[in-house]
Amino acid sequence: MRERGMKMDRISWTILMSCVLWSWGCTQQRPNSFRLTQQLESFAVAREINTKVDLLYVVDNSASMDVSQDRLRRGFASFAEKYLRPNWDIRVAVITTDSYMAHPAFRDYLKTAIDGTTNWTSPYVLSRLSTFVNPPWDPNLVNLESGEFKRGITWGAQVPAWGPNYARLLPGVHDGPIAALCTEQHPYFFHGTAQCRIRDDQTRYTGPLGCLNPGVGESAITQCVNTVENDTVHSGKPILSTQGSSRTLVPDFMINASVGTSGAGSERGLQSLLQFLTDNERSNTAFFRPGSQRVLIFLTDEDDQSLRIPSTLPKGFSPYTGFSSNCPVKNVDGYTYKLSTCPDSEDLISVEGVKAELEGFFTKLDRFMEKKSNYLVIPIVPLTGTALQELQAMRAPGDKAAGNAGDVAVDRGDRYLELADLVGNGSFALNVAEDDYGSILDQVGRAIVQRKSEFALSREPTSTEDMIVTIIHADTTRTIVPSESYSISGNTLYINDMDFVLSLSSTDQIMVNYQPKTVY
Repeated sequence: MRERGMKMDRISWTILMSCVLWSWGCTQQRPNSFRLTQQLESFAVAREINTKVDLLYVVDNSASMDVSQDRLRRGFASFAEKYLRPNWDIRVAVITTDSYMAHPAFRDYLKTAIDGTTNWTSPYVLSRLSTFVNPPWDPNLVNLESGEFKRGITWGAQVPAWGPNYARLLPGVHDGPIAALCTEQHPYFFHGTAQCRIRDDQTRYTGPLGCLNPGVGESAITQCVNTVENDTVHSGKPILSTQGSSRTLVPDFMINASVGTSGAGSERGLQSLLQFLTDNERSNTAFFRPGSQRVLIFLTDEDDQSLRIPSTLPKGFSPYTGFSSNCPVKNVDGYTYKLSTCPDSEDLISVEGVKAELEGFFTKLDRFMEKKSNYLVIPIVPLTGTALQELQAMRAPGDKAAGNAGDVAVDRGDRYLELADLVGNGSFALNVAEDDYGSILDQVGRAIVQRKSEFALSREPTSTEDMIVTIIHADTTRTIVPSESYSISGNTLYINDMDFVLSLSSTDQIMVNYQPKTVY
């Protein structure tokens, strides 16, 4: 018995040693011997979290937007300094809420003379007839002896940028304020704080300098203005890029964002965006790039009024066809109001349809990409009853800057909010009535960085303790990312250090070494 026991002890010892050495299925195994093979994944930044961002602003250029545009100008500098870094490939462009005027349906409207202008003499034009110059596109616009508009002022002459190229990113169009003709027929532009007549004299103010650095007694609101007589406030660069001259990025954007307040009073941000996709994105001025992150920002103090364009146009069709004064009473946070004019809700294009067109466009653009189309929507619109009242006060009868003074026109941006909800992807809304646009744009920047800080792993990791995240730089040097700077959720790695994400460039690679939780 003793000999047999000793034999068994020798056998047990042999098995135990095998367990220690080979770590096979034994109870007394070495630690972690049954863990799955460590997983190693590499992510080229240019492919997985590429630094390409296309940031498109759709800015309301109707009569009441002077103040909001000025806040956008002033808030952009801090945003650019923090987020628009040269190691990221970010592009920025601006279009207007009346870019839909490029649609061929408005061709005849633009040729129509404004009522009361045929054989009419403008007292303002007559007062400065000695310096008035007829534009090259209509050398007979004004009789330079009598000051008479013999054939009248057409809508196209009133805002000459309107037309087939208006939804494209061309120099002289969406790279500065939209020019308008200074006459009494454009009263909010002529009499209001925009002071068309200040800029109309070519001998006093030319170029963008006055817009960027207003002189004594002036302001950006009075200087960021273009007229038919003096259309010189332009950056010359409708598409701005962090890959270009960073020295001029901020001033160029300040000029581009100053779209002016001479636009159509029927503000159609959604329709303008779709017209932009139709006209600009099929041309050599295309803005959106395959694989980029797209951010669509709508800045307006009214709701979207995009109306369907009938296949057969009625006689006298105009941007205001389908509008009436029979508007419903609205209530926002206890503030009750009724718009002076509003579009027929039955004729509005559906927000779901807009979202479907966006999805179709971006999906086609990204057809060779593995990931789903990457875009989010950020409306900067009136959100509360207080905001509506504050903005409406700017349109008080004593302030002619708002044009149709006294009209109730400020409206919560419900249709923009609906689009943001439908799109999701981290979309959110901001309040256009805020004074500090630096903080508003900071939220935009954080949203961009957050979406660039996500890395999908092929398998779910166990924990950050079993993970090593390494940055491989172009010069082959490596940086280990501290574990407290990232987290995991499911099979997604999130880097929580915003400054670190902003430090990445397209030449970096991110390598993740981790322990998978499951076999498959």
